[in-house]
Amino acid sequence: MITIIILIILSTVTISTVLGDNGLIEQAKKTKNIAEESIEDEKEKLNNLSQEYANLMAEDEEIERPKTVADYKESGEVFDETKTIYDEKENEITVPGGFKIASDSGDTVQQGVVIEDVNASTDEAVRGSQFVWIPVGKFIKDDGTMSQEIILGRYTFADDEKGTPELRQVAYTAENPESYKESKIIEEYYDEYSGLHRDGTVDNSNHLNDLNASAYNLGAWVESVKTNGGYYIGRYEASFASGTSTANYKAATKVSTGFSEDEMSYTRGTLWNRITQLNASKVAINTYKDSITVKSDLMNSYAWDTAIVYIQEAENINYANQDGISINSKLTNTGTGQDEVCKINDLASNEREWTTEYSNYRDSIYSFPCVNRGGSFNTSTYHTTYRVSTFSNDSFSTVTFRLCLYM
Repeated sequence: MITIIILIILSTVTISTVLGDNGLIEQAKKTKNIAEESIEDEKEKLNNLSQEYANLMAEDEEIERPKTVADYKESGEVFDETKTIYDEKENEITVPGGFKIASDSGDTVQQGVVIEDVNASTDEAVRGSQFVWIPVGKFIKDDGTMSQEIILGRYTFADDEKGTPELRQVAYTAENPESYKESKIIEEYYDEYSGLHRDGTVDNSNHLNDLNASAYNLGAWVESVKTNGGYYIGRYEASFASGTSTANYKAATKVSTGFSEDEMSYTRGTLWNRITQLNASKVAINTYKDSITVKSDLMNSYAWDTAIVYIQEAENINYANQDGISINSKLTNTGTGQDEVCKINDLASNEREWTTEYSNYRDSIYSFPCVNRGGSFNTSTYHTTYRVSTFSNDSFSTVTFRLCLYM
């Protein structure tokens, strides 16, 4: 009996422990419910986090990415003020106010970045002019490699397979920021006058005293290059834009619509030859004299030589020793021939071009202070970097000029 009673008591306790309100089964149910609720809570939290992440990603997509040269080219946006933009390789290009990226510009510095005047000039005949960015320093190439450093300077170029540039005078260094002021004669005769601007002189009584027209403000030009990491040169040789006298003539750098081999033509859009170096300088300076974002000048020797260094680095070709007649054997409207590198036309061909470089070459009767550069359609003697000394009052059917810009 005692055993039976003990068994009944144990059974009751066991049943109560297992089946009671706080029994094992009930505790198991509660634990299950808690676990299920916890799982649902975790799911909800994960869903919320996922949604928040999706929202952040959507917002991130809506944030405007920095526009590239290609973006500005596609949109045709005109820059209200001077602005630094980037190509797809993150190379910097400074675009002056009143310009846009031309519709046929390259997308990268290596390809050649072209800007087009929309309202930088007050003269509609000048508007539409195009200029190509010449980088100074290093730039990232399209294949991701880094270029050699392009130094703003005056060069000679070896007559070898690569037209290897040889730096003769650097425009500035950290130790000497005004090294462009030093008189440095290269190739025996040639210098770049860096003093106050001179219009040049023609002394008919004694041609030994003739002088060329110098750069308008070489110091300001060099400082602009240093600040902006580059400069612009005309994409095309100059064409006549507007004006009634030398004092207010203006040039454009567009594809020309005609030319004259025998006499100067003052018809808008025609290739501008038959002009002296002195007058080419006046026209170049005057063209953007009214602009608040840029100034223009005749090409100086730093601008010419450094452009060739850039072209050879970007194109991997010997452009320095390219003669014009092998490209175009007859005079053509600028921009219509076969000579285009990095979006720049006719440096090696078509017409030779006046620069502000000075020559001290003279004979017993004459001085020959003016210098033109580049190749020509009518001879293989001249090539891209060739220097020719001439009189102050010379004008030729085979010589024109090109603008350069600074900001």
